Amino acid sequence: MNPDLMNADPHERARLMIALSGTEGLSSAKPWHAEESWLAAHLESCASCRAFAENSRETIRALRGIPITASGRLVFTTQMRVRQRAAELRRQQERFWVICVCCAAVTLSTAVSTALLWRGFAWLGHQARLSTPVWESGFVVFYLTPAVLVGILLLARGTFLADHNGSFQD
Repeated sequence: MNPDLMNADPHERARLMIALSGTEGLSSAKPWHAEESWLAAHLESCASCRAFAENSRETIRALRGIPITASGRLVFTTQMRVRQRAAELRRQQERFWVICVCCAAVTLSTAVSTALLWRGFAWLGHQARLSTPVWESGFVVFYLTPAVLVGILLLARGTFLADHNGSFQD
């Protein structure tokens, strides 16, 4: 419970607790049972706070009884936005699965091509009578060159866009 509420006038404290009942204000309080029992005891002894609590209940009941209808335009707009959001979420999920499948395909093809490339370099190194560290170094350079080149190109493109457009957007 809020420390200011604990030090407040008992009637003010009771009215605030009544106003906050059903909201996060009281449900977040740790010793709620003690507060609830204090409020019950106070309402038994205080007619004005008891009347306030009854008036609050009556007002809430009356407000809940008022039918609120939405215009056709509001309903149509809301339905349209809900459908758009559902379509957007569906597209995001589809893209996620495409990305997952692509990642799996790239991982599998990388594993296969790495094994084949390794054997090819080993065979070439053996045929050319190169020492093992030489053909292994050639393998590493050949294997990493495409990734390094693509990284440099993307970095250059990003720097170019930032310098000429002031942003990274196309």
